[in-house]
Amino acid sequence: RCDKCQRHADMHLAPPNELKSLSSPWPFAWWGMDILGPFTMGIAQNRYLIVGVDYFTKWIEAEPLIEITSFRVLRFYKRDILSQFGIPQAVVVTP
Repeated sequence: RCDKCQRHADMHLAPPNELKSLSSPWPFAWWGMDILGPFTMGIAQNRYLIVGVDYFTKWIEAEPLIEITSFRVLRFYKRDILSQFGIPQAVVVTP
């Protein structure tokens, strides 16, 4: 395929980008956060999963969500990241 077709095709067909390594200076300083889903609805009506991963220790915090709202994301961040591990130096998210 031509370069234009590869860049605008499905992501699994696009040419790979160069990977950039992120290394945290100490435990719980850099967190990555992502929202996964929608999944098949479970018993508790949860369809999404919010996940936080510490880049240094690879520690994971996760919570199932019924819906994605700024309130629920902020509540997860405050309750599961800030209150347990303190203020991180960086939080990495993907748009």
